[in-house]
Amino acid sequence: MTNTILKTNTRRKAALTGLETAIILISFVIVAAAFSFAVLNLGLFTTQKSGEVVQAGIDEATSAIETVGSVIARSGLNGNSRAVSNVTVFFKVAVGKRPIDLRVGSLVVTYHDSRTSIENVYTSNATAPVISYSSPGVIVRQIVGDSDHLIEFGELWSITVGITEMQSLQPTEVFTVQLKPVIGSVLKVERRLPPSLDPVMDLA
Repeated sequence: MTNTILKTNTRRKAALTGLETAIILISFVIVAAAFSFAVLNLGLFTTQKSGEVVQAGIDEATSAIETVGSVIARSGLNGNSRAVSNVTVFFKVAVGKRPIDLRVGSLVVTYHDSRTSIENVYTSNATAPVISYSSPGVIVRQIVGDSDHLIEFGELWSITVGITEMQSLQPTEVFTVQLKPVIGSVLKVERRLPPSLDPVMDLA
């Protein structure tokens, strides 16, 4: 009888020990699963952020806009000689790029030549179709598009820069107009004037 009781108690103790071990193992599994889930989420989050950083770097390194066709310069009579009146650049959004805001304050237009460097000449959007000496400024105009202020894929825009500093440009002189959108690298347009100034000049 005593042996039977001892065996029963031993079995009960063994069963309790096995149950406790199972509970401990289950706890370890649950903790490990929770830890693995946290690590996996952190890894996915880090991968996503890394992808965003890479994409942002690509967007900043590549040009968001590009020129289309020729650059046209116009000259007018300034006394007995001709002087450059304005320069027109045609441009579009690059393939795969997001729409770009072309309003004043979102687009910076700089001008450089051998005597002048102006950080931003695009401070107001003129409405006159042609810039003359009496109304210098910058005209940003949509040629093909949906009539909003964003340049999108498939649209064609032009920018005409006509500032008084251009009147000092001499034949064969080099000038530079840079378009700086909020996103993307700078579009640099550098051209050399022909040996003689004509009313309309195709600078290619």
